[in-house]
Amino acid sequence: MSRIGNAWRALQGINEPKPITKIMPGQDEKNPYERMGLNAKEDRRKKIKRYLGQYKRGGPYADAIDSYPLYCLTNGWELACEEGYEGLKDKVQEWLDQPQVDLDSTIWEGIQSALIAGDSYQELIISRGKEPWGVVTRDPSMFSKDIDEMGRVLGYTQHIPVGLGGMSENKISIPKDRIINLMLFTIPGEIYGQSIWERAEDDILRDCDFYESAVKAYHRHGTPKQQWQVGSADSPASESDLNAIEMEIKRMDSKTDFATTHDVNINPLDTTGIAGLSDFSNVSLQRTACALGVPEEMLGLGRGSTEATATVRMAAFLDKISTIQEIVSRTYSRLLIDRITGMPGKVWIEFEDVNTNEWYRLVQAVVALRSGGLDPDAVLPAKVAREWLNIPEDDLDFPDSHEGVETYQPGDESPTEGHGEVL
Repeated sequence: MSRIGNAWRALQGINEPKPITKIMPGQDEKNPYERMGLNAKEDRRKKIKRYLGQYKRGGPYADAIDSYPLYCLTNGWELACEEGYEGLKDKVQEWLDQPQVDLDSTIWEGIQSALIAGDSYQELIISRGKEPWGVVTRDPSMFSKDIDEMGRVLGYTQHIPVGLGGMSENKISIPKDRIINLMLFTIPGEIYGQSIWERAEDDILRDCDFYESAVKAYHRHGTPKQQWQVGSADSPASESDLNAIEMEIKRMDSKTDFATTHDVNINPLDTTGIAGLSDFSNVSLQRTACALGVPEEMLGLGRGSTEATATVRMAAFLDKISTIQEIVSRTYSRLLIDRITGMPGKVWIEFEDVNTNEWYRLVQAVVALRSGGLDPDAVLPAKVAREWLNIPEDDLDFPDSHEGVETYQPGDESPTEGHGEVL
């Protein structure tokens, strides 16, 4: 009977030793930035609304997005036209000078929307005289495209939530010629543009997850703590002893010192802090910068690279910006400027080169070619040099040829004929 009783008590845990240690309060909560992974079944417009919400929270990711329109517009733009159509150019400039028109802001918002949502939808407001009055940027999460069986865009539909919680929606059809639809990155076979934010979302969430975890780690392990060993095997601490020590711990501050009896040991914990945290943070942010398509130096990282390496990365980014400028110029010239002039292709937007270093290198190449000791026009004619440097002919006061022009050489007693007096 004794054996059966012992077995029964063992199953019930009656004879197990009871721990006398006490766990102090601590907690951890679910991270709101936990990476959920790609959900391909999610509605496109719902995803765009989420991307816009994430962008509004700011941080280095929003700053990376803003760098695209910033670099596109920093050096400015101008109107250009075919020869003989200066009157149309003046007409467009007159339209742009209206108080309700701000083409810089329109282009900025268009690039911004195309990067976050894949598409920008900017509506042309038409006056009673059937002329363009202005441009208004619309929320890209409220638009869809109407296509035919061949995949050609016929128009656009704006979805406006109505009712309690937006459970239903009104649909407004908008003609194709009323919308300026800008797409910067595309996927073959897709009618919608590719969102840069969508491509980077996993890395953005992972970086947020890591950063929030790092903050928690600093709160928990960033400052030293103590482990109190109270009592001994011969005189174990009671529950009241632990409660009393807990009250003492709650009253401690940065100036507290300890005086204890022989059976109390205080062991320091977390004296070294958290090692290597910055390395992991940099790797996470570098991946995010790569996914967003910007040099990591723009997000404040250097990764110990040389200046030459950083220069190469920045030059590659500026080349990308130049390509984006071409797409933006073509889109707004066709869908806006042509609508104002009524004559397609006669007036267009021309951006200034974003990479000024390339122009200076070209200048150096022209100087080297035309000053090699040979006839400069035989090596590089002045007309070709003007075209390379985009310099109008009227801005030059030197002849295209050196024929018939006598030059003054250092050491001559007097200037040669045709050069006037020496000052």
